[in-house]
Amino acid sequence: MAVEIFSTHYGVVSRQLKRENFDPSRAPRPRNRGDAARIDAIELRDRGNVVMSSHFAPFVGHGDIYSTWSFALNTARPEKGKQITPFTIHDLNEHISARVGALRLPGMEVAEVLLMNGADLLFGIDGRTRSEVLRNPAGPPGAHVSESLLRELREVDTARARPYLAIRVTGWGGELVSTLFLRCTVLPHREIAFIEGSNCLLSPVNEKYRAVDLILNSPTLRQWFSLVGLAALRTPVLLICAPFSLMGDLLAPFSRRREQRRQARQIRLRTFNYGAEFSVREAASSRLYYRYFQMLDRELYAQTVEHRVLDSLVQFLEDHNIDSSELIQRQTTIYNSGLFAGRDISVTRSNVQAGAGRPQPVKSG
Repeated sequence: MAVEIFSTHYGVVSRQLKRENFDPSRAPRPRNRGDAARIDAIELRDRGNVVMSSHFAPFVGHGDIYSTWSFALNTARPEKGKQITPFTIHDLNEHISARVGALRLPGMEVAEVLLMNGADLLFGIDGRTRSEVLRNPAGPPGAHVSESLLRELREVDTARARPYLAIRVTGWGGELVSTLFLRCTVLPHREIAFIEGSNCLLSPVNEKYRAVDLILNSPTLRQWFSLVGLAALRTPVLLICAPFSLMGDLLAPFSRRREQRRQARQIRLRTFNYGAEFSVREAASSRLYYRYFQMLDRELYAQTVEHRVLDSLVQFLEDHNIDSSELIQRQTTIYNSGLFAGRDISVTRSNVQAGAGRPQPVKSG
């Protein structure tokens, strides 16, 4: 047991999994074809444009929601002495995307994604969306939908599957990921536009997952004795548990078949939820800031993107001869308010508590 622990810690973990040594391309491929295909599918999904959640909030995989804002905007009031230039929701979406992309923040990506709840896939989603997302009811949902479908769904303001502009900024080597999900909707009579934004944050990884970076290339004498002591404690427990572990491995195929039958029954009854329950990155998040500058950078990412989005909205209205004074007032409210609730605009922001000499918690608003 001591030899196994030693070889694991200093032959594999220390030499291959530390931050300075880790190379994903050198990861061993699974021997089972099914497992290998599943890993490839997961990698492809990370580059897809479909986000399917099984929970209330649709932003699974992107962390906690820490700031939201929304408002309705009169788009039928022209500037004094001018006539409104007609526009479509596609024009507005493309304008914002181009203006935000021009920021060129390090680590920033701008993409349009389709958000939906997995429970709606068999019942509630229109036929075209279902045909693109779920080609095989017995298999996982697709990771990518066509641009034409996204364009079509932009014009449907009450659909259960909704396209959002996802503006993601990654910093601190992936330790901090801030994403603004933005959606613009123009109501059918073309007199009101509804704008909503939700900021999500993937906070730094929990410290316990960083322990590998502290392992030396070879153990000290004290660490060697610690490994021997750990092996002495583990061996009796493992010997006692070994028969039960073996029994669990033997029964695992039967458990998988039973779970597959349960899922097949739910699919037939249209009660199966295809959405993701969690993401590994979210589960590993500590919801703490470990550096003061991480807290500041979160504000930098979010506020810079929000400013550009709202400025581009003002510019778009002015380019189309629409009175922008109302939007400018609301823009100021969003910038300055910690919590504001008015007749037709709402803003919610989170607070970050201070802790002297300790990591600071990220609290959702």
